[in-house]
Parts: sequence; C-alpha cells; structure tokens
Amino acid sequence: MKEYLFIFRGGGVPEGPNRQEEIARDMENWKNWVGELAKTGKFLGGQPLTGDGKTMTGKAIKITDGPFAEGKEVANGYVLINATDYNEAVEVAKGCPIFHFDGSLEVREVAKMDM
Repeated sequence: MKEYLFIFRGGGVPEGPNRQEEIARDMENWKNWVGELAKTGKFLGGQPLTGDGKTMTGKAIKITDGPFAEGKEVANGYVLINATDYNEAVEVAKGCPIFHFDGSLEVREVAKMDM
C-alpha cells in the first residue's frame, strides 16, 4: 500500500435561502465519506485548514501574511489515505463531497524517504 494526500481547494459555502440546510447536508456527506474511508481502512488522517496563515519564501526567509491566492486556489483541508496506486486513489477521491460545491481535489502520492 502507498499513501496518498488529497488536498482540497475551493468548494465555498453555499448561498441562498436554504444555506443552513445545505451546510448541514454537506457536513453529513463529509462525515459519511470519511466514515466509509475509515471503515475500509483507507483513512489515515485529515483535517480542515483555517483561512489564515503565513507564507515563507527565499533564502532570507521572507515571512508574509497569506495565503494570497484566489479563494478557489487556497488549500482548505486535506485527507491522507492508503491506496494500492494512483488509479485506486482517484477512484476513492471521486466520492468526495468537495465536488458538490464546485471545489477541486488534488491527489498526490506521499514519497517515502529513507531515514
């Protein structure tokens, strides 16, 4: 088995008169999706991320408030899973609730490092 990181972007909070019901339904969908990952032994961890942060760059380590990307480009959470290969990881990712609100999900294999 290999480890894969799902990085979530976008998928903002719904607008409109049924906003609270949609948020509650979305949270239930996330709970069910992660619960199914855990039940099948694929879920290794994950959390949402806050909207604020710091960006550190360059040899002088310049620190700025951030992130400064467009809202749809800002990473807002992650999940770490077990999968046999990219194909399986992508299939698992297809069930993610981030897509219900037009968000995106990046699938990345975690490289193993010899220590």
